[in-house]
Amino acid sequence: MEEPQSFVWKWLNGVATVVAGAVVFLCSAHPAVAAIKGAGSDNATAALAQIAKDLAPAKPFFVTTVGKWIAPLMYIGSFALLANGLMHLDPTRKKANEFGVGIITATAGLMWWPFLIAMMVVQGLGPLTNFVVGLAGMYAFFFIALGFTQIFHVESRQQLGAVAIFIGWLTGAYAYYFLTLPAPTGGTWVYHFTIALVWFVAMNLAGLLMQKRMSERFVGWVVTFAAIYTFAIPGILWSMAPGHQGPF
Repeated sequence: MEEPQSFVWKWLNGVATVVAGAVVFLCSAHPAVAAIKGAGSDNATAALAQIAKDLAPAKPFFVTTVGKWIAPLMYIGSFALLANGLMHLDPTRKKANEFGVGIITATAGLMWWPFLIAMMVVQGLGPLTNFVVGLAGMYAFFFIALGFTQIFHVESRQQLGAVAIFIGWLTGAYAYYFLTLPAPTGGTWVYHFTIALVWFVAMNLAGLLMQKRMSERFVGWVVTFAAIYTFAIPGILWSMAPGHQGPF
């Protein structure tokens, strides 16, 4: 009678042999296997690389779909900005409801965060991912903070105004980058530069408004323009088929 250890070892060895045979059988139908037979070492290496690529596990669904959320999120951002712009065009609040605008603004900021976190996880923009997500994250934070001050009728917003000015100047640094460096895929960042420039102006004006040093109607017009030029138009472009997305 065989020793238990020897029997177990033989059993495992037999299972491994069966598995290896099954793998060879399944791979034998792969087109690249035929290329290996009679091919030189370079061709054989390329064929094996193709097999490895084809047998690699599929990417999680969120890796390939996370980028598709950018267009609807841009529309959401444009709605929040339009609500704020139109509210500031009505300083007496005869038609505007600041509580309702606050809900829209805070909701827009909160809805951006799952997308931004997913984008960081999958590094959807390559080396520029954290660079771009950092800028978008600042605005998502600002939308949330602004929305809560509107919901709870916080009258004193000097501190948030200082934050708005600070974000505006950081956006100015991004504008300089977009103006001076080529885009990774070729071409220029000119449209991105103009978007950053609009937000540099808008955030500084918004900060001054919160510190009661700027005309509310004027800020309303600037924010309304920003909603269309920096959110609605990019949203439309990102909604179009590849090859028709303009600078994006």
